[in-house]
Amino acid sequence: MNPPYPDPLTGAELQTLREACGLTRDDLGELAGVAARTIKHWESGRAGVPADVAALVQRLDATIQQAADQGAHAMAQAIARQGTAPADVVLIRYRSADHLARYRPDMAGQPAGVQGAIVQRVAQALRQRGQLVRVIWMQPDAYEAWRVQHNQPDSEPTRATWAADQMAAQALPHRADQPPPAV
Repeated sequence: MNPPYPDPLTGAELQTLREACGLTRDDLGELAGVAARTIKHWESGRAGVPADVAALVQRLDATIQQAADQGAHAMAQAIARQGTAPADVVLIRYRSADHLARYRPDMAGQPAGVQGAIVQRVAQALRQRGQLVRVIWMQPDAYEAWRVQHNQPDSEPTRATWAADQMAAQALPHRADQPPPAV
């Protein structure tokens, strides 16, 4: 089996992979132990991409894809068990690495953009199967207040229930999309 990218990576391939992984140049620089301007230099094509950095971003991309595949598969299994698909699936996106680590300790230490890349790939896989998928932001203060009000422990199912309740609050139409006021 051929690797997905030849050796060495071009600057364009590095930038494309970095962006597909939800990483900023600062994020990748931190993971690779270099300054963001060095990443920019490699991506511009003014210098070659080091093999260890190419391998790092390729491994991260493969890990994200594996997580997305597992998420989409788990969702498909849940739908099959229920016998019918829900009207829509609501996925949670975390704004910061701190929130990600708090609610998804298995992803502690990852930039929040990595989770964003996983969410996007899960959503894409489910949409290809005809499922309506929505994504909302985790709002820890609102979630914790809701959880206490409903006397629920913190868990994936609790967060999923909260997320479904958040759709109306987070899917606000733009005021330019509203009908004009009645005169």
